[in-house]
Amino acid sequence: MRITFFNSKIGKVKSEKGFTLVELIFVTVVTGILSSSLMLPLLNSMKEGTRPEIHATATYLSAKELEEAKSAGYSDLTDDIGTYPTQVTLNGRTYTEDSVREYVSYSGGTFVYSATPTEYIRVTETVSNDENSDVVSLWTILIKDFYDPVVNPVVMP
Repeated sequence: MRITFFNSKIGKVKSEKGFTLVELIFVTVVTGILSSSLMLPLLNSMKEGTRPEIHATATYLSAKELEEAKSAGYSDLTDDIGTYPTQVTLNGRTYTEDSVREYVSYSGGTFVYSATPTEYIRVTETVSNDENSDVVSLWTILIKDFYDPVVNPVVMP
């Protein structure tokens, strides 16, 4: 009894090398369909990945404007009561800043808008970005009685 494990002809092997054009087209079409179905989730995840950066930048811009208002003091801000919209571009993204400075009065545990000058000024900084729906809004209250370097300068002996 004779057992044959390998039975091939050289001529037959040479004629079966490679892929046919139909096989290549089929693989290309299937790969295209699968990759296009994965493209949308990939793009969404890339967009969502920038959200924390945009939010952090908007928070930084709001805090910076509030610190500038605090350092200017109550006396300097009395001339700048109103709304001041500006646009800032950082890292290729445009942010819209809205700075609102208004007189407020304190009654019933809350601050209420006042049309006439009072001892409080509320400074509200709102920053938004077109790419992200998040809006960052920070505010502070400046009090007329606090130390104001313009009104009470420090004199060194």
